[in-house]
Amino acid sequence: MKRKLNIDQYLDFVDENYSGMYGLESNSYMPQDLDFSGADGVASEMPPAVSPSPYQISVQNTTGGVLTVTLFGKNKYLQTVNYGSGIGLIVTPSQANVSYIQLLNQSAEQPFETSLIRVQSTNAAQVTQILTVESTDANGQTCTVPVITQSYFSANQFQAGIVDVPYAVTIDGNTNIQSPVLANTTVIYTLFPAEKVNPSRALRGRAGNPLKQYAAPSVPIITNQTPNSYPTLGAGRRY
Repeated sequence: MKRKLNIDQYLDFVDENYSGMYGLESNSYMPQDLDFSGADGVASEMPPAVSPSPYQISVQNTTGGVLTVTLFGKNKYLQTVNYGSGIGLIVTPSQANVSYIQLLNQSAEQPFETSLIRVQSTNAAQVTQILTVESTDANGQTCTVPVITQSYFSANQFQAGIVDVPYAVTIDGNTNIQSPVLANTTVIYTLFPAEKVNPSRALRGRAGNPLKQYAAPSVPIITNQTPNSYPTLGAGRRY
């Protein structure tokens, strides 16, 4: 007789075995704490951390003016117009089978911490726009942190329309990320989780840890190729 597998167990299986989406492969693993058994004192072997499957959001400004996008922050923006983003912005997950409201709700119920935020756009000026991380508690306390994306450009980087920001921010119901979106511009934000909490892992009959850790994403964007504008050194060689 076949053993029944519930949806959470199935998603765990997929996450463990097929999480290398977007063609990413990881060569490094995050350290894991050993879990000791109280019965015989033998340390149980922890499985290696898997490469993270990122959350990717496309934001399109359909107007001729600069508008502010608000990502996440369900507890504050769930019932606001366009979920806190400016009118004229179209905010959609890149995955065709996921709606933004699903992503918004999950971010509150299954918080995650980022290891890397990638910003990319055909408009090079867009990726230098500041990301503002805001967290507001129900007691009224607010913390705001600006993330200067331009400071993360590498001196060896020749891709003006993309920047990787290795920044750790905990995304939950009280936390949102805001950024200006330039006129008639589309920008894509890709957030790679370092850790994610899934409370259903702790339900009776399942031996899972609610906290899942991921390996560092392997997304190199630095290239040794020099622009054509660089002077040559003879025989076609460039600096």
